[in-house]
Amino acid sequence: MTVISTIITRHHTAHASDSLITVLRPSGLREVVEDRAPKLVRVPAWRGVIAYWGLASYGDDWNTLDWLCGEAGRAHEHPSAADFTRSLAARVTEALRVRHFPSQRDCGLVIHFTAYEWVGGRWVPELFLISNWTDTSYTGVRPTGLQVTRETYATLNNIADRSDEHGSPACRLAVHEALHNTSLMFRFNNGDPGLFNGVANAILESFLIIASRAPIRDPTSASTHLAIARRPVEVVSRLTADFLVPGRRLVGGRPHDLAVSPGGIYESSTGD
Repeated sequence: MTVISTIITRHHTAHASDSLITVLRPSGLREVVEDRAPKLVRVPAWRGVIAYWGLASYGDDWNTLDWLCGEAGRAHEHPSAADFTRSLAARVTEALRVRHFPSQRDCGLVIHFTAYEWVGGRWVPELFLISNWTDTSYTGVRPTGLQVTRETYATLNNIADRSDEHGSPACRLAVHEALHNTSLMFRFNNGDPGLFNGVANAILESFLIIASRAPIRDPTSASTHLAIARRPVEVVSRLTADFLVPGRRLVGGRPHDLAVSPGGIYESSTGD
């Protein structure tokens, strides 16, 4: 379990996550088995970053981070970021299908994959959501496996339904235009939206107040983007440590962040 955070502006895409992995014991308490490893993976072939939430490992033959790293290393074998994403979803689905989980919910997995696509002579960022959850309240897992949706155009236009048409040049260039003609920032998160969103909104509001009082050091920098993505994760982690009884935390451990520019330059404040 974890919390993942993603922001997209015209300057960078930036991801952040905590690192806590727990195992639910028969007592109902959770034992921490990992609190340092990253949940962020570079995908240089598509100027991309993968972040994941949910299933981290199963037995001795499945480790989500290791598996995603292997797939990222083969991303250049695909003709586009979208094709890589569809392949990733299909391969994860097949890998999970051949394993036997105690319950369907135990194989729930969400992947954020940001990439830049070359459209009309411009690098346009996209967030591909790859998930087998039936809804955002995580009440069930699709028996058909992981599905892929594009998120930026629908988010921009407040469209509930995600469509393959949102990958068309017209839709992609509409996202590019909105990013470059306004101060638009896309924000996405998974893991615990109920707890995360209030914290993230407060941090962004505080950032805007600070910016109104004095010049920001560099609002276009990777470091600024990384802080906006990472701080809510850190605060949620700290809050759960402060107030939950032992054995109940789902968020915590070492924070991680990673940003990439349209030019394919990666930066991280946490060594990722």
